[in-house]
Amino acid sequence: MELLFLGTSAGVPTRTRNMTSIVLNLQQPTMAEMWLFDCGEGTQHQFLRTACHPGN
Repeated sequence: MELLFLGTSAGVPTRTRNMTSIVLNLQQPTMAEMWLFDCGEGTQHQFLRTACHPGN
């Protein structure tokens, strides 16, 4: 299990921090699941910068 913070800012993104978004990565031998919580603006761009790949 991995908890990844994609953004930790408040209600408005800043130049160095995106709005709040969290990925819960549940990796099991037979199945892998990812849950996104509190997806704020900029989540997609931050997600692409991580090692998590939802299509795999």
